[in-house]
Amino acid sequence: MRITSRRPRAVAVLAAVACLLPSVAVAPARAESGVPDARADDGSHVVAQTTVDGDPRTLDLTVRSVGVGSYAMVRLILPSRWSAEPDRKWPAVYLLAGETRLQDYRGWTANTDIRKLADDAGVLVVMPGSGSAGFFSDWWNYGKNVVLNQWETFTAVEIPQLIDRGYRGDGRRVAAGLSLGGYGAVELAARRPGVFRFAGSFSGNLNPTGPYGELLTSAIVASARQDPEALWGDRRREASRWDAHDPLVNADRLRGTELYLSTGNGLPGPFDGKLPIDVLPGAMLLEFLCSGQTTAMADRLNRLGVPVMTDFYGPGTHHWAYWQDQLHKTWPRMLRALSAPVKTGEAS
Repeated sequence: MRITSRRPRAVAVLAAVACLLPSVAVAPARAESGVPDARADDGSHVVAQTTVDGDPRTLDLTVRSVGVGSYAMVRLILPSRWSAEPDRKWPAVYLLAGETRLQDYRGWTANTDIRKLADDAGVLVVMPGSGSAGFFSDWWNYGKNVVLNQWETFTAVEIPQLIDRGYRGDGRRVAAGLSLGGYGAVELAARRPGVFRFAGSFSGNLNPTGPYGELLTSAIVASARQDPEALWGDRRREASRWDAHDPLVNADRLRGTELYLSTGNGLPGPFDGKLPIDVLPGAMLLEFLCSGQTTAMADRLNRLGVPVMTDFYGPGTHHWAYWQDQLHKTWPRMLRALSAPVKTGEAS
């Protein structure tokens, strides 16, 4: 693999740091019938459906994605009355995961109490996979310009269409994500206005063209054993393409979306006592880098007069205990954002 950054040693160090993050637990799944006969506009469809740990309301969906060019996974929590009200449609909360070992679609159920939160919420909870450092983007030069690795299309087009058409989504959606998933929530809201009513970022890398953002972006792609140029091209020659995928650069496109940004500052905080000593330095560094990008994003939004709510909570590092706390803080806000009637054009 060829790393094109002018600071390859720093990229390699950050890639190694990313690999120190704790992995997620894997819940067993059981095969289940009843796959809906629904397709996205491009032909993507669910080919298999399994229940997770014997819970009939928690499903793992195997999607044959045309955009990704292969199979991709989505974990779905159904509303408690989904079976009892077969004619009812439901709004959806999308929870996006992060880079490397944080990117797995199983992360939210393994590391937070989202299953319990969903019990009485009356919403679909959609947790899509994001590939191997897929960046929620349609890659520019993947496979020598073969149309593959289209993770923006998968997350913002294919999955909403399949959820609305196959699992009775009503077109109302909000999104929140951690780390790279925080980038994904805000970036997709900017690139595809109207897809999400609310976009929340927990410790997100929101300025990939910034001083440390380029380095971190290349490191994340390199840690997945991919060529960083395959994502958006060479940083200098394809500067406009990089800019087009930077939430801070495109902050003015977020008007009309309810926004929430949170981050720690990278110093050990109240939830770091049980973090393994060999993981703590990497979690500190990554949170420090994401903190700078998140605060810069908030400053940019404020200068533009785009409303944003922030929680810059001081000491705290880059791991799940803080994101569980942020999930509880934002959950009521996401449900309120979903409570308004469906707007014209929202339903797929």
